[in-house]
Amino acid sequence: MDNQSKNFYLSEFQPKILAKHHQNHEWLFAQYFEPISERNDGKEYRIFLFRNKDRTVYGYKEFWGRIDGDFRAMASKVIANKVFRDTMVSDDEILLKIWKRH
Repeated sequence: MDNQSKNFYLSEFQPKILAKHHQNHEWLFAQYFEPISERNDGKEYRIFLFRNKDRTVYGYKEFWGRIDGDFRAMASKVIANKVFRDTMVSDDEILLKIWKRH
């Protein structure tokens, strides 16, 4: 995860509709976005981010280039599928900085 941009955009969101037994979950989700105009490589950059409410588990998945749609379905899968979630869990310290105000 490169921090090429001085300005970045983080927006929190809710997952898509969840089964009743998953609705009381501990996860928060956000999208980090750097527009092409703010990057040296000329590529749009997005990250799907999540963390638990206790701030003990963080995760992400990076995307370069234009992304159509949103990350709400992926958020639902993170809640419902621990194996899927574990593939994105990270101890990268930049995640603490990104989530600092959220």
